[in-house]
Amino acid sequence: MAERSIDLVIFEGAKPPNISVRVSVENKTIMTAHGKARKNRYGDLIAYSNHMHNHNRKCVAGAIVVVNVSPAYANPDAFAKGLVRPKFKMEKIVTDTINIFSNIPLRNDIDDPNDTPEALAVIVVDYDGVNASKLVTGGLSPSPESHIHYSNFIKRICDLYGKRFSGK
Repeated sequence: MAERSIDLVIFEGAKPPNISVRVSVENKTIMTAHGKARKNRYGDLIAYSNHMHNHNRKCVAGAIVVVNVSPAYANPDAFAKGLVRPKFKMEKIVTDTINIFSNIPLRNDIDDPNDTPEALAVIVVDYDGVNASKLVTGGLSPSPESHIHYSNFIKRICDLYGKRFSGK
């Protein structure tokens, strides 16, 4: 039998219930090879959302996608040692990547299709694979008004959780 680890379980009452996930957040990264990676991460989010909503239709499934803007990223994996990457217009690639995730429809109601998350955030970083990463807060990153901005992501999760699990 496969074992599955659970990072955090919140329950109410004196006796732990049978496990039923109420909120879950998947984290994905797109560090390089944006064209291929963004398609794979989109597919990952569909599969993750389906999995969580098949487990519990009321589950609030969120997703965070970290997008790297550094054209100098050096993949630390052994297969990438010495790999020379072609030069791309990173601003266009990152903008296109963010737009893909910005256009993913969000699930509002438990009767909506299972294959979309309730909330999604895109976090933009500048990381070369060697030095500490830097959070990108202007320019290419989602604006504070965007539904994929981190603060709106948190607010949406909290609002949906309250609606689905407040008992009202």
